Amino acid sequence: MIVIADTSPVLHAVQSASWLELAADPEIHDLKLAPGETAAILLGAMSADALLIDERRGRAVASSRGIAVIGTLGIVAGARRRGLIESAGPVIAELRVDGFWLADAVVTALLRELGEAP
Repeated sequence: MIVIADTSPVLHAVQSASWLELAADPEIHDLKLAPGETAAILLGAMSADALLIDERRGRAVASSRGIAVIGTLGIVAGARRRGLIESAGPVIAELRVDGFWLADAVVTALLRELGEAP
């Protein structure tokens, strides 16, 4: 937990950001997931357009509650399609170097879809 003093410039910046919505911790229900995933799903059900979540069980629970989900590769693909990044391959390689596990078959299919693999 991070505690920020009431007079902190960081707290002021967060509170005044028009694009950021602060919410109280949701009432926790046992979804049989990690606490962070549970909180994200419960908060996501309140007003999010989509929930960024990669863990398979968490995605299934969120989807079953009618929450749209997107994974990290979906964010990378969207950035590539919008021209925000030149190529998805190097970004995916960096994620893997940093310890992010991605299924080879999913990565290959995505790179083919984006025209980056044979």
